[in-house]
Amino acid sequence: MDGEAIMRTNGPVTSADVRRDAYLAAALRRIHARLRPSTTTAYLVAVGADAEDDGHALAAAMALDTPLGFTVTPGMAADDARFATAVAYRTGGPVIWDEERTRALIRSEPAMIQYVPYAMIVVSVPLRTDRRRFGAVTLRWAPPQELPADSLDFLVGVADRLAVELEQAAAEGAGVQAPPAPVFIPESPGTGWSRSTAFLYRFQRLATELTAAKRPRDIVAIAQAQVVRPFGGRAMALCLADRGRLRVVGAAGFRKEDLRSLDGLLLTGSTPETDATVSLQLLLFATGKELRAAYPGLDRYDDDTTAWFFLPLIADGQAVGCCVISADPSCRLGDDELAVLMIMLGQVGQSLQRARAYELEHVIAQTMQQGLLPRTLPHLAEIVSTARYLPATAGAEVGGDWYDMISLPGSGGIGLVIGDVEGHSLEAGGTMGQLRSGVRAYATEGHDPATVLNRSNRLLAELDTDLFATCCCLWVDLDTGAATLAGAGHPVPVISDAGGRLITPHLPVGPPLGVSPETVYVQTETALAPGSLVALYTDGLLDLSHLDVDAGLERLHRILADGRGQDLELLADRLVGDARQSRRDDDVALLLVRYDGTRNRPHRRVARVFVQRRDVQHVRRLRHFLQGLLPEWGLAALLDDLELLITEVVTNALIHADTEVDVRLRGYPDHLRVEVRDSDPRPPVLLANLGPGEVGDAEAESGRGMLIVDALASSWGSSPAGRGKTTWFELAVGDRS
Repeated sequence: MDGEAIMRTNGPVTSADVRRDAYLAAALRRIHARLRPSTTTAYLVAVGADAEDDGHALAAAMALDTPLGFTVTPGMAADDARFATAVAYRTGGPVIWDEERTRALIRSEPAMIQYVPYAMIVVSVPLRTDRRRFGAVTLRWAPPQELPADSLDFLVGVADRLAVELEQAAAEGAGVQAPPAPVFIPESPGTGWSRSTAFLYRFQRLATELTAAKRPRDIVAIAQAQVVRPFGGRAMALCLADRGRLRVVGAAGFRKEDLRSLDGLLLTGSTPETDATVSLQLLLFATGKELRAAYPGLDRYDDDTTAWFFLPLIADGQAVGCCVISADPSCRLGDDELAVLMIMLGQVGQSLQRARAYELEHVIAQTMQQGLLPRTLPHLAEIVSTARYLPATAGAEVGGDWYDMISLPGSGGIGLVIGDVEGHSLEAGGTMGQLRSGVRAYATEGHDPATVLNRSNRLLAELDTDLFATCCCLWVDLDTGAATLAGAGHPVPVISDAGGRLITPHLPVGPPLGVSPETVYVQTETALAPGSLVALYTDGLLDLSHLDVDAGLERLHRILADGRGQDLELLADRLVGDARQSRRDDDVALLLVRYDGTRNRPHRRVARVFVQRRDVQHVRRLRHFLQGLLPEWGLAALLDDLELLITEVVTNALIHADTEVDVRLRGYPDHLRVEVRDSDPRPPVLLANLGPGEVGDAEAESGRGMLIVDALASSWGSSPAGRGKTTWFELAVGDRS
C-alpha cells in the first residue's frame, strides 16, 4: 500500500489497518484483472453500526479507480431488499441482478438514476466467515454482459478469502467498518491512489444530497458527513452573517458553551471567525495553543489536542459566513485538499442561503394563512366544536383552504363554512381572505346558504382573478336541529347520528365559485338529532395522493362512526392523523361539530371566562369565579383540584403563549371538562420529557406545571385549534378521596 491512502475511520492508523487495506486492495485488483467490470467496490458495515448485531447500514469502503468509479452507490440500509449488495450481505449468498431489475430499482427510487444512468448488470457476493459478516463486494458491468459460472465461482472464492483476512486483521486490532468516504485505488499497485476520482465522487455525492436538502439542519448534517469527516474533521460549526453579527445556524460535535460564546459575535470585532468572514482569510492552526497565540483574548476552543480551521463560506460571489472545523492535530491539508474543501464549502454556503430564504418564505406564507383563519370558535351550549388546519408540506407557498363558524343574526343559529381556493400562492391566500370576509358579511346580514354562495360567486368574479374556489355552507338552528346547506363544487359534509349511522343529504352541488357569475345555487334541508356529528372538510383530508376518493371517504366514514362517543379533540386528531405524518401536496382543513341539543337539557352546563393577554392577576379572579360556579353545579368536591389545575394551565398559557386565553368549562353527569385555548400552536411539555440543559428555566417551570395536570386529571391533552391550540383536561365526578 505504499503511496496509497489509508481508510481512516476512528483513532490513529495501525499496522493492522495497513494490512486490512492491503487485503482489500489485492482482492479488488485480482477480481478486476480477471472479470473487467465497470466498477468494483467493497462495502463494509458503516461507522456506528454494530457488525456483531448484523449492522444497520452498509457503505462503500474501497473501489477501483475506473472511468465510472465515481458513480458507485454510496451505501444503503443493510436490510434494503432493493439493493443487491444488501441482499448478499443479509442472505450470505451471491446475488445477480439483470438490467430489468436495476431499472425497477430506479423506478422505485428515482434519485438512484444519478448513480446508475446507464444499463448494467450487478453481481454481489458476501464477505463473511462462519463467525462474522463484514459486508459485500459488488461489481457492475455497463453495458450488461453474461457472467460465466466459473467467473461467479472465482468471485465467491476471492470474497471468502478476503473475509478470512478481514477477520484476522480485526483480531489484530484493525477497524473493519467503512470510512466516511471510500478510497479509490488504481488498477496496478505502486502507482499511487487516485485523488481525482475520490474528489469527483465527493462532489457528486455532496451535490446530490444538498439538492434535496431544504432545512439548515439537514445541510449541517450533510456537511458534517460529506465534507468535514472525509477530510479528517471531528466537529463543525456553520455561521452566517446576519445584521452585523455571526449567527450559528448549525453545529455538530461542539461544546454548548463554545457555541454560546460564538453565536452573536459582532463582525466588527477581531476573532478568527470574523476575520475568516470579513477579511476572507483561511486560518489554519495546528493546536489550540497556536490559535490562542494568534488571538490572546479568545475564550473558547481551549483544547490543545485539537487543530482548528476557520474558513469563509461563499455564496453568490460574496462571503456570507464562516465554517469552524476542529480536527486531529495530525490532520494536514494539502493544497489540492484545501482547494476541494473550499469548493465544497461553497456549495454548502449556497445551500444554506437557499434554505434560509426557503424557511423565511415558508414562515411568511404560514403566518399569512394562519392569520386569515378564525382565532377561536364560538362557545355555545348546544354544540361542541373543534377545527384543524394543516398546511401542505410540499413547497412553501400559501394555500387557500379555510373554515369558519358564524353566529347567525336573530335566529339563534350557527353557520358552518368550509372552502378551498385553488392553487398554492400568495394570490390564493389573498383571495381566500377576501372570500372568507365576504361569506361572513353575507351570513351576518341574514342570508340563507344559497344566497350567500350566489353573492360570493359574483364577488369572486369581480375580484379580477382567474382562480376558482369551492365552498359549502351549513346553517343549523340550535333549538330544533334543523339544518340548511348549499354547496359550490365542494364535498358534501359527512353527518353521523348518535347511533353511528351516516346521513347523506341530497344536495345538488353547483359549480365552483368563479366559474360563471350567473350561476344560481340551490339549497337543501336536513335535521340533526342530539348527538349528531358533522364533519366539513377540504379534499386534502382524503389524502388523494395515496388513496382514491372512495377509499378516502370510506376511512372518513369509518372513523366518524367508530368515534361517536369519543372526545371531539381526540376524534379530530384521528381524522387528520395520517395526513399529519405524511408528505402533503395539499392543505387539510377540518371543521368538526357535535350537536348536543337544546339549552334546557339539564346536563348541558357550560361556562366561559376570557382572560386578557398577560393579565396574570386575572387568575385570582378566575379562582373566585370557580368558587361560586362549582357549588351551583353540585361539583364542590372538585373545587380544590380544579383551582390548582386551571391555575397551572392558564398561567402557562399567559406566560409562554403570550396571547389572550379563552377558558371553557362543560359539566357532564360523570365528568367536568375544561378547555384552555390560546394562540400559540406549540404544545405544552412535561418536564420529564425535557433533556438536561436543553431548555431554560421558564420552559422547565411550564413542564413542572403540566406534571401536576398529568398527576391529578382523569385525562388531558393538547390539540391545535384555530390559529393556536386547546389544552384540555377532565376531572371525574364521584369520590375524590
